[in-house]
Amino acid sequence: MQAVGIVFGYMSLVTALIAVACSQFDKLNKALLDITQQHITPHQGQEDEQDHSIASFDLQAELNTCIRHHQNIIE
Repeated sequence: MQAVGIVFGYMSLVTALIAVACSQFDKLNKALLDITQQHITPHQGQEDEQDHSIASFDLQAELNTCIRHHQNIIE
């Protein structure tokens, strides 16, 4: 009887951990799609060089945040 409890307890834990990991990957996917919509789509009008460097810096910072989030999910 105790073994049945241990097995079902273990399976419940594994199921919960997989559900949490999947939800985190979904959150990461949405963040990456948001970055794509903000930075990759063509901008209207002319940008000067300073605006381009600021946008590039923002893109890199957001990508770094997503990379850290991915590393935290895998840990």
